[in-house]
Amino acid sequence: MAARGASGQPEDPSAGTPPAKSPATPVPAWLVNALSINTGSTVPPYEQVRTGLLDLIHHNRLPVGSKLPTVRALASALGVAANTVARAYKELEQAAVVTARPRLGTVVAQGNDTAESQLAAAAVVYAEVARTLGYGPREATRQLEAVFPAS
Repeated sequence: MAARGASGQPEDPSAGTPPAKSPATPVPAWLVNALSINTGSTVPPYEQVRTGLLDLIHHNRLPVGSKLPTVRALASALGVAANTVARAYKELEQAAVVTARPRLGTVVAQGNDTAESQLAAAAVVYAEVARTLGYGPREATRQLEAVFPAS
């Protein structure tokens, strides 16, 4: 039986609810595929998003000036929590790979060919090789440290 208001008339079930927001711009399917999250991996999801974006930027699939999806839109498309994508974006911003502007969004920053971004991209490749060989972060880090002389 439908709920009735003070007038005795049936209540409108949508009354009192805010109007739905217009849907965010959909995340391109190629980006979702490129950033697919491996839930069985020992690598945390935020790190998978961060390194995936770095790899796309390094290979110019996300060129300078490209606007990244909103945190919520990308999180929804990838099936992860918004905090996961927010952390990845924050770390990329701290490394000056992207810039975030309130109400304007997050974009790939100018000058991503810096030594640090090149090193970050190389780290992505190294991590992928280590994972393929069955090694986790500790073993991969130990191998890297062995290459550098003690200082």
